[in-house]
Order: sequence, then structure tokens, then C-alpha cells
Amino acid sequence: MVVGTMNDRVRAFYLILLIIFLLAIGFFVFDYYKLIDADEIFPFLAKKPAAVSWDQESPTEVEKLEIEKAKERISEEASEIEKLRNELQAEREKLDAEKVKLEEAKQGIKEKERQMQMKDKEDANRLSKLRALAGKIANMPPKSAVELLVNWPDQDIIDVFKQMDREAEEEGKASITNYLLTLFDPKRRSVITNKWLDSESDKVPEENINTLLEQEVVP
Repeated sequence: MVVGTMNDRVRAFYLILLIIFLLAIGFFVFDYYKLIDADEIFPFLAKKPAAVSWDQESPTEVEKLEIEKAKERISEEASEIEKLRNELQAEREKLDAEKVKLEEAKQGIKEKERQMQMKDKEDANRLSKLRALAGKIANMPPKSAVELLVNWPDQDIIDVFKQMDREAEEEGKASITNYLLTLFDPKRRSVITNKWLDSESDKVPEENINTLLEQEVVP
């Protein structure tokens, strides 16, 4: 009876082991085909994620994000700097253009001053020669003076006569220009008189001034 009982117990034990083994096999088969989730039923069976070994020199995701933001800021600053540089370049070109204009204006002013100085010098030179001509004509015999003047252009005669009138007025003497006019041909005298009234010129052409000065005046 005891031996029989022991055999029954052994068979029962192995049977239980077989049942447990079959249940385990079935459980893992069902889990494999995703019919059940073993991780929820037995959390201790859940697979732990593999530990990632981070290289100390490798940036984290946060560091990568910060690096990207830093790159964006640098790019924006570079764009702003380039914009400012272009604006400065435009301002520099504008200033250079203004400088050129100012220099041209300065040169123009200098040229005008030079021309005015030359004109003043020429006027002074002409006035000096005109005075010399007026003095020579005034000291010539009237008929000889008219014989010389008759070949001159009308305006040259008028200019010399004007200078003679000014000098006579300065010296408080009577001018002989009216008398000299009476010695001209009436038609020529009329033309000279009319031009004299309308004339605004105070210059005698250089060629006529030099011609008269070079001529020998016979008293």
C-alpha cells in the first residue's frame, strides 16, 4: 500500500511538471504570435532597453539643438553684418561721389577766379593802352588825328573818344572830341555819333591799340 501510494505521488508530480511545461510552452507561443502580452502579465519578463553607451565627446540631443540655434544666430548676425557692410559701402560711394563733385566745384571756382584775374589784368592793360592812345590823339594836330582815325572801325574811335572825354573831365579841360567829329565826313560822323549814344563798350580791340601805339605820331 505504501509503495503504491508513492508511485501515485510520483506520477502526479511528473504530471504536474508536464502540465506546467506545456503551459509555459503555450504561453511563450501565444506571446510570440502576439496573442497575449507577456510583459503586462509578468512585468519581470519585459525586455529592458539596451543601455546606450554615450561618448562623452558626442553631443546630446539638447546640445545638438543648442548648437543648431547657435548656428542660426551666427547666420543671422552674419547676414546683419553683411547688410551693414553693404550700407556702409553705399554711403562710402555716395561720399566719394560728393567729394568728386566738391572737388570739381572747387576747381571750377579756381578756374573762374583765374579767368577773372586774367580779365582784370587784361582790362588794366587795355585801360593803360587806351589812356596812351587818348593822350597821343589829343596831342596830335586835329586833321592828322582824323586822317589816322578815319581808317579805324567806328567802335574803336568811340572808345578812344570816351577815354579822351574822361581825361579832359578829370583835368578840368574842354574835350576836343566834338571838334574832331566835325572833321569827319558828315555821313561817317552821323554813324559814329549814333553808335556812341548806344554804345556800352569800354574796350578797344587789342590789334587796333597796338597798331596805333606802334605808329609814329607826327605833330
